[in-house]
Amino acid sequence: MYYLAYGMNMNREAMEYRCPKAKPLGGFYLPDHRLMFRGVADIRRDRDSVLPVVAWEITHDCLRALDALEGYPHLYDRRKVNGVWWIYDMNGNKNETNRPSKSYYEMIAQGYEDFDLDDYHLRVALRDAEEAA
Repeated sequence: MYYLAYGMNMNREAMEYRCPKAKPLGGFYLPDHRLMFRGVADIRRDRDSVLPVVAWEITHDCLRALDALEGYPHLYDRRKVNGVWWIYDMNGNKNETNRPSKSYYEMIAQGYEDFDLDDYHLRVALRDAEEAA
């Protein structure tokens, strides 16, 4: 099965620790979605944006580990994109933004670097969270 990561699971080293059987497929841009921070990474549908993601091939054990990490189904829900890709989507108020911790942000930034993704959208999400604080 396949998984799209947009937060700390973009980080190759972190994913190797959490899901050692996961295989990275590369970095991509998911249209019509936007990164935001609610203390941790979340997404919002936005026709005017793209969401940098890392695609992973995962096992059932990986999915169970990710479910536990993401607090599924209470903190995050998960859904399929295009009927193929699992993605987690935080429950609750999508208008609420909060700054991430520095170490959390840096873990995500390393994931962008790991997969040669443009960090523009990451910086915009941080700026938006800081302005809302």
